[in-house]
Amino acid sequence: MTEETFGPYRIEQLLGRGGMGEVHRAYDTAHDRLVALKRLSPGIHDDADYRARFRREAQIVARLREPHVIPIHAYGEIDGRLYLDMRLVEGRDLSDILREGTVEPARAVRIVEQVASALDAAHADGLVHRDVKPSNILVTSGDFVYLVDFGIARSVSPSRRA
Repeated sequence: MTEETFGPYRIEQLLGRGGMGEVHRAYDTAHDRLVALKRLSPGIHDDADYRARFRREAQIVARLREPHVIPIHAYGEIDGRLYLDMRLVEGRDLSDILREGTVEPARAVRIVEQVASALDAAHADGLVHRDVKPSNILVTSGDFVYLVDFGIARSVSPSRRA
């Protein structure tokens, strides 16, 4: 089996796939760490609209300073392909947790509070996420929550373009 590389990244397992790209577990050889690497899908990398949306997501998320918004380490373009290098979250998305059955009310409140905190920070920055759903909420084993996938976010602030 041939090992796939992408710039300084060694691509490992597929974590998820969406409308704009794929997210892989990857090893960042430059910084000696595991990351979640999102790359724009090859089939749409020449589409100016998708490229603009992907860049916008990177800029939006990178500027937010809230613990429950997934941290972005880096973003850019390698060999003509756009990417986001994000914190790798060891955990599951909320849709997986909900499939297991009822969530205890106190736990549900803790999760919702953290998502609300991330949304409050985005709204304070003039951004509307527009795609809040269980699969875009990552939950660690300690129930720390990250809101991800700002790919269709919109700016509601006249001074900022998202």
